[in-house]
Amino acid sequence: MKSLTSLCLIAALAVIASTACRQQPESDASSSPAATASAASASTPVIPPPAPANASTADLPGDHATTRHYKIAISLPTLPANEEPLASALRTTADRAKRDFLDALPDPEQMPEIANRQFEMQLDFKVAANTPAFTSVRETGMLDTGGAHPLPVEAAFVFDRKAGKLIALDDLFTDPGAARTALANFAHDTLLKKLMAAAPRPGEGSTAAIREWKTNMTQMLGDGTKPTRVNYSVFVVRAGTAPGVASPGLTLIFPPYQVAAYVYGTQTVDVPAGVFAKFLKPAYAGAFAP
Repeated sequence: MKSLTSLCLIAALAVIASTACRQQPESDASSSPAATASAASASTPVIPPPAPANASTADLPGDHATTRHYKIAISLPTLPANEEPLASALRTTADRAKRDFLDALPDPEQMPEIANRQFEMQLDFKVAANTPAFTSVRETGMLDTGGAHPLPVEAAFVFDRKAGKLIALDDLFTDPGAARTALANFAHDTLLKKLMAAAPRPGEGSTAAIREWKTNMTQMLGDGTKPTRVNYSVFVVRAGTAPGVASPGLTLIFPPYQVAAYVYGTQTVDVPAGVFAKFLKPAYAGAFAP
């Protein structure tokens, strides 16, 4: 028997496990100023590109399946044959998410109070940009697991077309740490200006409440933009102004709770190539137009 609480917990654990399988261990002692924000961030499914799984998917329902107890809707893009590793990673991600979702569903016979509740998973994989060097796919969606609001899903896949493989952000750079610091400084300053514009105005709350809002926001933003691998694991390479034109830069994607409260949704920052061009590996120098 699985309660609604355990269902949310399983989703959170799946996120932690999937992130750990891709990221190298590193010291990252950042924490949100509010305990609720920290707990919520653990519930945000950020699914990195996995290696193809060997497990059979014969027992899984289709990508569009509806029963009395659940609804699944998954959309995958059509990709060229020479991008099979990317297509395989998307397929594997979708199947793993599907299996985790189904395994976490509570048993209506054990919990009659939710017998008529239909849980839902939606995943949408779309090609975000094509450049001569890269194909970028962005995954968005949600998991309705009975919580106060659906759990958002944000992920991205960047495929090196020449090498024929998926890459992480660090793979682009000769000095990944320095590159992430440059990206972090740009992202922090951009988001600080944007989010502070949404701060409560005088008269919209007490002076103490407004001060607390700003303190919490700046601390959460500071934690979420630290130059760690995890904080910058979700990105896409932006498309050029025309087919065949080099990319003008990257789009960094920050899921809900990472840099701001849930109500502010996913935050994105377009970073010009000039911010990180000097850190690019020689193989990628021509892929961007500073």
